[in-house]
Amino acid sequence: MRVPFVMRKYLKPPHLATLIMILFITFFGSQTYAKEQADVIFINGQIETLNNTQSHANAVAIKNEKFIAVGPNKKIKAYIGSGTKVIDLNQQFVVPGLIDGHTHPMETIWMKEDWVDARYPGTPSVKQALQNLADRIKVTPKDQWVYVACVSASENKFVEKRVPTKSELDLIAPNNPVVVANGTHMAIANSVALEKLGATKGITKLPHGSGVLLDKDGNPTGVITDGQGDIPAAPKSTEIARYYSTEIAKLWNQNGFTSVLAITPVGALPVLQAVSKSVAKPNIRYSVSVWAEPNGQGLPKDFSSLEMPKEADAAYYRFFGVKAWVDGENDCRTGFMYETYVGNLDTDPPGNKGTLVTTESNANAFAKLANRNQKIAMLHCSGDAATDIGLNAYQHVINTTHATTIKRIEHFGMFQLSEQQLQRAKKMKKDGLHISVQPIWLLELVNADYENMGAQRTETGFKFQSMIKAGLEPAAGTDMTGIYLGNIDPFKAMYASVTRQSDKGIFEPQEAISVLDALKMWTIWPAKAVGEEKVKGSIEVGKYADMAVLSKNIFQIAKESLKDVQVNKTIVGGRIIYERQ
Repeated sequence: MRVPFVMRKYLKPPHLATLIMILFITFFGSQTYAKEQADVIFINGQIETLNNTQSHANAVAIKNEKFIAVGPNKKIKAYIGSGTKVIDLNQQFVVPGLIDGHTHPMETIWMKEDWVDARYPGTPSVKQALQNLADRIKVTPKDQWVYVACVSASENKFVEKRVPTKSELDLIAPNNPVVVANGTHMAIANSVALEKLGATKGITKLPHGSGVLLDKDGNPTGVITDGQGDIPAAPKSTEIARYYSTEIAKLWNQNGFTSVLAITPVGALPVLQAVSKSVAKPNIRYSVSVWAEPNGQGLPKDFSSLEMPKEADAAYYRFFGVKAWVDGENDCRTGFMYETYVGNLDTDPPGNKGTLVTTESNANAFAKLANRNQKIAMLHCSGDAATDIGLNAYQHVINTTHATTIKRIEHFGMFQLSEQQLQRAKKMKKDGLHISVQPIWLLELVNADYENMGAQRTETGFKFQSMIKAGLEPAAGTDMTGIYLGNIDPFKAMYASVTRQSDKGIFEPQEAISVLDALKMWTIWPAKAVGEEKVKGSIEVGKYADMAVLSKNIFQIAKESLKDVQVNKTIVGGRIIYERQ
């Protein structure tokens, strides 16, 4: 601004500065040139930030897909510029975008779309499951593989208290290889499938680690344990690309998720890598862990080929770790335990203590390989004996190497947890141990646990309050595979965590947690468990602008109503990518 010459000659320098300030305020004081202009702002909300220095806010300003300001409406309105989009939240309740801390999204969409549905409770019996299979066989070409989805612990849930047998499958499908999944850690195969798999007389292990159960004469019974690496179950590449481009986001977004920890077969990784170059901004953020064989074998010594391409946007695609299975799962009696399961079923592995998929020496080597490549190791551990193997492997890495990476136990304490294991995990937290849990299993598997393990062992599971008190910050995950489609709902999981409601009534109520901690299990704690807490998990300046707008304020409703909460909007990078109709 130029001061007229006639005024300048009468003003001394101090007065000139004062006049300039007065004129500037007069002409420009009501405008916001001193503020950065936002791309979009959200105002008039009830926002739970999970930011320790500012837990509540009414509005946020976003630029370049990140939060640049969080606070009251008046503060945030100062970021409005000529191109700013203003969105009124109308006093709706907002939380950070939810993070699924352990899931198998590719398999979920494939099972949901293509597998024969024999899931309980829609399919209440073996009889109905076989009829569903027969209907599919009628329209399926000869020799084509057919896969059937049953929920885990179907032997506890079907009215016959068993799963289909090989002979029943042979009768319905004499010309097609058929695999019936009892959850994801046990399957029943018919004779055609067994022959194609090479599961012949006397064979107890398949090339990639699957277990084969034999009868007293050494012939396969049809039961396959942890067959992920040997059963040729995979969708076509074009379908995988569609799943990662659009379909996964559609399913997870409508449940408030903005990020997923996507556990991906190494064979499908090239498709995801190609998608990352062609779909710059998907509607979900992928943190990717890969597996080659359930027992941890088959991974390259150098992980550079597993990285996302340089063209990929790192805000949406990141390869961070690798996974192996130490055992199966207790719900189908394949979790590896010190003591035997209750009773004896035809589907029980030899010894009746579950299945050891990865030996301790192999677990040690797996953990060291991940650490050497500066990636996160994820060890699936269900039974108490498997949990010790996982903890031992990580302690071995800590003791013998410069261990700088995160080390994770998946399904930690879901079925069994001793006080000694809890204290070991607490001590190892400082060395990078993180845990993953699946709280919605309270609503599905507690009754089966009582039947499979008895009361004493069952009542050591799902100890979320104890985990939190120990400082373990459990990261919740859906563990979606397509087996339990309802597991996608995080609010039912929160409801179970807070109320301790289970499929056998109220279970160990002293382990109930607060609503705030239940929310942290789906936000900031899973962000920490993959080393992404600086960019995800809370609403604060510098983090990705990811949020979920809910139908109810979860802190102001009865805890029993948590299961009824819905998502009104899901926001990724400031973009509204889902709205409930």
